[in-house]
Amino acid sequence: MQNDKPTKVNNAELPAPPSAPEREKSENVLIRWIGGIDRPFLFLLIVLLALGTVMVFTASYSFAQTRYGDSYYFSKKQIIWIVAGLVVMMFAIHIPDRWVKKYSWLVYLLAVALNAAVYIMGVAKHGAQRWIDIGPIRFQPSEVLKFATILVCAKVIANNTEKIKKFRFGVLPFIVFAFIGCALLVLQSHLSATIITFVIIFAMMFIGGSKLLWVGVFGGIPVAIGIYAVTNIDTIINWSLVQKFLGHTYTRLLVWTDPFKYMRDDATGWAGWQPAQSIYAISSGGIWGVGLGQSMQKHGYLPEPQNDYIFAILCEEFGFVGAVAVIGLFAALIIRGFIIARNCRDKFCQMVIYGLMIKLAMQVIFNIGVVTGTLPATGISLPFFSYGGTALIMSLVEMGIVLSFSRYSYTERGTDK
Repeated sequence: MQNDKPTKVNNAELPAPPSAPEREKSENVLIRWIGGIDRPFLFLLIVLLALGTVMVFTASYSFAQTRYGDSYYFSKKQIIWIVAGLVVMMFAIHIPDRWVKKYSWLVYLLAVALNAAVYIMGVAKHGAQRWIDIGPIRFQPSEVLKFATILVCAKVIANNTEKIKKFRFGVLPFIVFAFIGCALLVLQSHLSATIITFVIIFAMMFIGGSKLLWVGVFGGIPVAIGIYAVTNIDTIINWSLVQKFLGHTYTRLLVWTDPFKYMRDDATGWAGWQPAQSIYAISSGGIWGVGLGQSMQKHGYLPEPQNDYIFAILCEEFGFVGAVAVIGLFAALIIRGFIIARNCRDKFCQMVIYGLMIKLAMQVIFNIGVVTGTLPATGISLPFFSYGGTALIMSLVEMGIVLSFSRYSYTERGTDK
């Protein structure tokens, strides 16, 4: 029988040898050192990017030929953005995690300043002022705010792991982040970004270990309000306060109740046309689709089909099977991200990856929900598929952060990676 008591050598006391379970654990733990990014995650990301590039071309060539006289107009620009995004992603992969943590507050303050600047120098588009033009670049500061909110939430959780059950550390900071973020986004009439930001904060608060009572209060009340709003939408859209203060959002809620009714309605600016044509495209696809490049709705029926409604063209050309396959790829990427987070070496890296995966999942859910008519129009693009430079680059930066943190993860021999 092994003696686990401390021994003495030359009157110096030495620590007892580790017990059998401790020895077994130390022998089984493998550290993935710097340089070993997660290959399955990278593979899934590249597949989604490749499919997205094909879809941008097939969805846009008719519109591009009509508008610009060049059927490759959007696809060429998208390829340039992808190359630029991959370069930036490679740079993000080599950013040390300590730098990300150190400058989290700086990024957050910059994001808040940019969103505040929308009201001063913002550009209106489709009835909402959410964009900023800097030379040839147009971007939505809300994307930066969502990313920055994830960073500061992760830093608060990592710095207060032992005190996260207390209201001061596990609830109050998140209430402040939610108030600032939601206030800035509501004033931009960006309802979807507001909801996504809140869900990210609530989910990170829950995963981070905040007291369940406060998690229930913090998340339960808005969820209850949301359920009431969805189930009583016909009543809510008739409220004078909603019509007066929500403006752009009110129109979208009104159209959502019956898009076909407002397809040619001058009062709403034919706001029902796009969601109605999206439903036509999806229904035309059937089980197997009409074939790559054979969509009819992209020929002048569905406005700007390469943007937020690109998933409708995918459903038309590849059918139910293709739509499920793409959703499955997104699900696999998100699940792989959760696995990377679970194996991270420290709390900050873990929480950042959880936040980024939740953000990605919410954007996919919102976009597909809008395209299928399940949710009101929100202006959320489909990651890696919808045409657009700054949104794509921002998404690739976030994926680069995930891959960077995956270099420091650990696994145990004999377990699933």
